[in-house]
Amino acid sequence: MAKTIFYFSYRKTEELHAKAKELKKITTDYGYELTDDYQKANVIISIGGDGAFLKSVRETGFRQDCLYAGIALTEQLGQYCDFHINQLDEIIKAAIEDRWLVRRYPTIYGTVNNTKAFYVLNEFNIRSSIIRTLTMDLYINDSHFETFRGDGMVISTPTGSTAYNKSVNGSIVDPLLPSMQVSELASINNNKFRTLGSSFILSPKRKLRIEISSEEGNNEFPMIGMDSEALSIQHVHEVNLEVGDRFINIIKLPKNSFWDKVKRNFL
Repeated sequence: MAKTIFYFSYRKTEELHAKAKELKKITTDYGYELTDDYQKANVIISIGGDGAFLKSVRETGFRQDCLYAGIALTEQLGQYCDFHINQLDEIIKAAIEDRWLVRRYPTIYGTVNNTKAFYVLNEFNIRSSIIRTLTMDLYINDSHFETFRGDGMVISTPTGSTAYNKSVNGSIVDPLLPSMQVSELASINNNKFRTLGSSFILSPKRKLRIEISSEEGNNEFPMIGMDSEALSIQHVHEVNLEVGDRFINIIKLPKNSFWDKVKRNFL
């Protein structure tokens, strides 16, 4: 059996460094190894909230050959953080007793201008960077679907931006269904312009292409975000998105399914 080697990911602040030191001591007290090289670890633990977890997954390369765990610093657990800062013992004991429960979360794979490739675990969003309508042509499997005019769009995984999707009348999608949801942000619908006007869900067999129109001027400088991080790129002409070929394996608590979290956070 392979050794269990832990890597701790966190912002290098004085407070989090002290917390991480405590957690690392607990880990070594149980006889487990630590590493400062995430590529050598098979368990990556993020300290912080959901944002910190998403950053950790991105910075460690969306690895499929390891387990991720999120530790929250507050009592409010997030969509990706199953554990509180005082619950590391539960993770370690579960490892010792070989009773780790793991959920597999799907990703989205994309490219910008057919060159810059990326994965997202939560969402990809694109919106106007100026006080002007963003115009985009949407293609599904190379077939033109609609011309969108509005503030922008959010393309999310089943676990991505649950609260955001609810706020724009999107759906909550079971993560057992690998898919991506496309939600409009303030689309223009009148006698001249028309969009679907509702979110829609694409299967792994579908590919979405977004072509940025230049008819409104300066449209090729949109703001692009991936898992809450901005993508710094200019002259955006085309974005291609599809359900990713990678799944992120996340350690979970018993009786704390995705739907348990939805109920806890929204009902």
